[in-house]
Amino acid sequence: MSRMVIRATALSAVVFFGAQGMADPQVLVRTFDQIDVVGNERFRDGDVLATAGLEVGQTYTEDDLRASVEALEFTGEFKEVRIFSDGPALTIEVDEEPEHHGELSFGLGYEGGTGPFGVVDLSLDDALGNGSKVRAGLRFAEEYTTVHASVANPSFWGGSRAGGVRLSYGDYRYDNALFDYTTAALSPYLSFDVGEFGTGEVRLTAFKTDISDVDPTASPIIQAEAGDRLVFGPGVSVVFGQSSDATAWAIRLDQDIYGGDSTISRTELKLSARARVVGSASIRTRIEVGTVRGLSGDETTAADRFTLGGASMRGFARGGISPRDVCLGCGAGGEDLITDLGGEIYAVARTEFVLPLFQDRPMLEPFLFADVGSVWSVDSATAPAGVLEDDQVWRSSAGLGLAIATPLGRFSATFAPHIDSEAYDDEAEFNLSFTREF
Repeated sequence: MSRMVIRATALSAVVFFGAQGMADPQVLVRTFDQIDVVGNERFRDGDVLATAGLEVGQTYTEDDLRASVEALEFTGEFKEVRIFSDGPALTIEVDEEPEHHGELSFGLGYEGGTGPFGVVDLSLDDALGNGSKVRAGLRFAEEYTTVHASVANPSFWGGSRAGGVRLSYGDYRYDNALFDYTTAALSPYLSFDVGEFGTGEVRLTAFKTDISDVDPTASPIIQAEAGDRLVFGPGVSVVFGQSSDATAWAIRLDQDIYGGDSTISRTELKLSARARVVGSASIRTRIEVGTVRGLSGDETTAADRFTLGGASMRGFARGGISPRDVCLGCGAGGEDLITDLGGEIYAVARTEFVLPLFQDRPMLEPFLFADVGSVWSVDSATAPAGVLEDDQVWRSSAGLGLAIATPLGRFSATFAPHIDSEAYDDEAEFNLSFTREF
């Protein structure tokens, strides 16, 4: 009795005959009264046979069986497909690819201060096997384009060592700034557990910035910071948190130190909490503090420093709170020249009282809010054109808002009738914003 094996991989299909089969020309035409499928877990036997186009009692040639193998391989659901014949019995053995789930989302929106924007998000679960997760996203508007991508796996570094790699790119062309800048980062990381309620990661980041198209009227500080810079170095993050139906809290600390063209230290601490207070009403707050400093005599640039406004400080336009170089009457026509520089230290607290008005539509969240924050300190050896206003002064705002939760992120509209600002701050009584955490 002759025995035939047809095998297919992602690259090729190969046919093997035993010695007797090669001598007997009748082996090239066969009829099978039994067809078995083995190795399948996610797919039913009937689905495999239907895809292969095989039925009991039909007559098949070698080319027919080869086509069946290739039809199964073409689905992309199998690492390898093998067909064994033993007399009138045929066996299809499959090695399935890991199951994965994916989602591709598209969205359009409008954001106060920057106008219309688009969002594209891609997520793939178990795309590369072993529980791997792939995330990628694109966000674009007239004034900016940002791209991010990440791959994470519980055994990314082998064994039980979880981690992954992140990539990001941003091109910022804001009309209310006197310069453009780009940022790009590549960061492989190793993640780990910290006790019962915490997680952490260590990473190595390569970070590139480029300040370009500086307006001739911009502060000499920005003029001196123009150009590109490459830095790289280690970082660590720890996150602790706990959540229940009534309360939730989280604390996150990020610390990075970069060397290369400059030596920079960046630290941020973020605390968030939520609690149910009356019925279904709840209160939530988020407190953030951060600092970025040049080490060993190096200086930060505007691409490193912080500003507040938009979603980070409601009642103000994006970047509307910042240390500034204020030069009164310095323009060619005697006008004032004001350059936002960003600050090396910031602190902000955002609090919301969520009103239970749409309990049957949990994606809608009406809320009252109160924000307070400040950005200060610019350490530069370059003299300003006028007066460097970088003192620590608190600003505040209060009002009401409505948020809509979507798969793409959180859209929020706010109205701030109370705004306590300083001279040259860019206020925005009404604002639309979009936020998404990656």
